[in-house]
Order: sequence, then C-alpha cells, then structure tokens
Amino acid sequence: MEDKKIDNLVNDYRKNRISRRDFVKAAVALVGVTAAESLLISCQANPPTPTELAAEESVSTEGFVAVPVSSPVDAMQINWIDCTKYKKDPPWTIAYPAQGATNSWALMNNWHVEYAVWEKYKGLFSEYYYADSGGNAAKQISDVESILVKEPDIMIGGALGAAGKAIWDRAYDMGIPSVIGQLPYESDKWTSFVNPDNYIIGAKFADWVAKKLQGQGKIVMTSGIAGTDTAELRLEAARDVFSNYPGIEILAHDYMDWSISEAKKGFEAWIASFPEIDAVWSDSAFMAWGAVEAFVEANREIPPMTSEPLNGFLKLAKQHDVDFFCKGYPSSYILDTVGMCVSILMGEVVPRYVDVPGMEFDKSQLDDFLKPDMPDDLWVDYRFPAEYIDKMFAA
Repeated sequence: MEDKKIDNLVNDYRKNRISRRDFVKAAVALVGVTAAESLLISCQANPPTPTELAAEESVSTEGFVAVPVSSPVDAMQINWIDCTKYKKDPPWTIAYPAQGATNSWALMNNWHVEYAVWEKYKGLFSEYYYADSGGNAAKQISDVESILVKEPDIMIGGALGAAGKAIWDRAYDMGIPSVIGQLPYESDKWTSFVNPDNYIIGAKFADWVAKKLQGQGKIVMTSGIAGTDTAELRLEAARDVFSNYPGIEILAHDYMDWSISEAKKGFEAWIASFPEIDAVWSDSAFMAWGAVEAFVEANREIPPMTSEPLNGFLKLAKQHDVDFFCKGYPSSYILDTVGMCVSILMGEVVPRYVDVPGMEFDKSQLDDFLKPDMPDDLWVDYRFPAEYIDKMFAA
C-alpha cells in the first residue's frame, strides 16, 4: 500500500499535479526525511518528455490540475519547463547581479561561479557580467538595469529585496531566462530554482536531535534571520518533525541572525534560565559556534547540537569534544546553477526546482572533514580545485 502511495506521489510530481513543497512534505511523512530526499533527487533525474508535458496541460486527475508552463495560475505547481524556445548555439553570455562577498559563504559562492564559467564549462560562455551589490537591494536594482542593456543570454541569482522583483520580472519579459537561488518574493517569472532544500535540511536536523535523545528531552532552537526563506522553512520542518515526539520539550526558540556574537549572547541568557538543556537545534554553524562558546564559558556540559560544515565550528567541536550533526548548505550549489543554465540554453526539458544535496557527517567523521591548517571562514563543502582557496582568501 505504501509503495502504491509513493508511486502515485512521484507520478503526480512528474506530471505537474502537485507542487514541489507538497511533494516534499508528503514524502517526508510517508518514508522519512532521508528517503524523501533520495526520492526528490530521483525525480529530478528523470524529467518528462515535451510530449508528456503537453499531454498533461488539459488533464485533470484526482483533484490535481496540470498547469501549462505558460500559465501564471500556480507557479508553485509547475515542476518541469520545456526550454526549446531558449535554445541557441554557444558561446553564451551569462550575468550574475550578486549579493556580493558580504561573508565567507558568499565569497565562496562567487568563486564557484568563476570556476564554473571559465573552467568547468570552458568554451560555452564568451562573457560573464558580474555585479557586486554589497548586499544592498537598491544597488542591485541599478546593477540589473545596467546588465539588461547588454542583453545577456541568461541570468542567475535573484532579487535581494521586494523592490527588486520588478526588474527581475522585466528581464524575464525580455525573453531572458533566469536560474534563481532564493524564493522570498512572489513571482512566477523565472525559469528554474536551484538550491539545497531548506525544508529537508531543517527536518534532518530535527530528526537527528529526536533520535539522539530517543524521543525524550528538553531542547532549545535557534534560527537565522526572521522572515527569510531559509530560516522559516528550516524551522517549519523542525516543528513538523518534533510534533511527532511528545516527549521532547522545546524550552525556547529565538532568531539570532546567523551571527556568532548574537548567538553567544542568546545562549548565555538561556544557560542562565534553564538548568537543563539536553540538545540544541541550530539552523546554522554560526549559532552552533556561539552556543559552544557560551557553554564553555559557563562551565556547563555542551549538549548535542546541529550545525553546518564551517571550519571554525569544526575546530571548536574537535577542541571541546562536541557531539554534533552537520548538514551543508553549500555555496557550491551555484555550480549546479550554471549547469542548469547550460541545459536551458541547449533547449532541454529541465526541472523547475532542483534540490542540491549537502554534505552530511557527525562527530565520528570529524577528522575526515576538518581542515586544521585552513582558515576558520572556510566552508569545507567546497567543490572547486584547492588552488581556488588560496585565490579566495588572498583576494
């Protein structure tokens, strides 16, 4: 019976009858988070043909209506795009109006694009238009306006603020496809979304905590920036998982802005308030780093916690024998973004959404991933050649 439900779920996803988000939630409920991620990746690897897509445009089955790719009725329910209309011969031009190197993760993201355009896909691109907004949404709008004058073949990235939606929509209306990596603003005018799935990341963190505590214990939860897609989806997933464990008590939750210093202050307050903290659900390495520092300075036992593969946190985990689980949100996902650009410009049927799996490991595998002689700011899940590390930190 379960196999039949899974088959039906996969069939509905392939035929644009169910949104990606609903697919992920249903799959997690049916088979668990690890198997759900594998199922999603398998679906992505087996796109329907243009003929199958066309056949679904007028079919209604089991309450789900297949939505034509040209329809703005429900962009979230379009899982595949036929890119025949974008097909052109290389070399192509690509544009990235970026957030800019505002932190080490963003810096590594930029260098992965350089590697992808000029080495991994060597010869396929003739021009790369990069603009650094410095994290300023207004500056990014100006950057995109300047880029559109050059009429690039494709754009990557995404709007940094709500006001940026209009300029990205204009690019789409000009016939420029886009591959985005964030979904904070409502729009259906983009071609493909490539990124690690934040719902799966949050669920895996919670699943590890619940199993580590054998379903019983008191925990605290810390998220990044309130309102962001990344923070809210991870939190939603964690709460969904913890709802299945009535023996787990959530003592507190707070947003700590993906800041080590803010996290340290927040955990100092929690340590003073709660004599017993059995585990920490953290949505990022930054807060896990601050948590470790706070527990050490308070001379309290460090509880098990979730994190990401940031070298500075891994060094602390080694030094203080921290029990942890890491799952990456790799800046290197942008390699898959550029790869998607290649598929689009070759006119293929492509997934509307692509989950990029992140590195996963726990305390028992720490020595396999820790880089003791490299900078604290290095995210160890990089996918470019090692010489790019020297370029990056020398820049």
